[in-house]
Amino acid sequence: MRKTDRAIVFMAWGEKYINEVLACIKRSELPEYDILLITDEETEVEIEDVVVIRREFKTKGLMRKIELARAIPKEYKSYLFLDSDTRVLSDIRNGFEKAELHGIAASPAPHYSLDHFWGFNKVMEKENVRETGQLQYNTGVIFFVLNEKTLEVFHKWHELGENYSHMIENDQPFFSLAMEMCGFNPYTLSIGYNYRGFGDAISGIVRIWHSHTEMPLDINELGNSWPPRRVIDGKVHYTRKENDKWYLEPVAWVKDVQ
Repeated sequence: MRKTDRAIVFMAWGEKYINEVLACIKRSELPEYDILLITDEETEVEIEDVVVIRREFKTKGLMRKIELARAIPKEYKSYLFLDSDTRVLSDIRNGFEKAELHGIAASPAPHYSLDHFWGFNKVMEKENVRETGQLQYNTGVIFFVLNEKTLEVFHKWHELGENYSHMIENDQPFFSLAMEMCGFNPYTLSIGYNYRGFGDAISGIVRIWHSHTEMPLDINELGNSWPPRRVIDGKVHYTRKENDKWYLEPVAWVKDVQ
């Protein structure tokens, strides 16, 4: 039974990933919204205060995410989907608010060029979508509502994933292509709402860490400093300039210049 008007949604199956969800819940600063877990019909789940939704999935692996909208109850005002390898570090209400205004709010993927994502241009060619450098969004963190327009996107995501899973075994590019084909313009969140730890520049704080790599404990110690810091191989590095050249140095260097 619904307790709040917003919901946080996970999708996981198998002991390993159920434990990841549990770790995310325990280690995150989650807002006090209902938590939903979509899983298969066999996996044992023992997580307190979580609504378990069992589904007979039609797809496998990463592609199961395309079934998201068909698996969740439609009674909430807005939702946040989180991959199991995420950790919420700070206030994320802005993501819900932007989704409620625009329908979907998401962050760019590090591999942000949709038509250059591991041969995905071949799918675009089959759908007669021009390759114009469209932005690819990461599907590990998605804020959304379920209205007529967003459901059109989710259903197209499902359709594309089913039709071309033999070519690309990853749900993510199909999500961006679905928005492209539906003429849907989402609200683009900063990468601070979905930081992958692949060396992208951090401006301000990281609100959602998204990686199987262990998160640096000092990731947000520098606040709003500039030039930006980056996380590479699980370590924070700082950008400095010397003799008109830029360098990446371990974060400890900052104490000598501030």
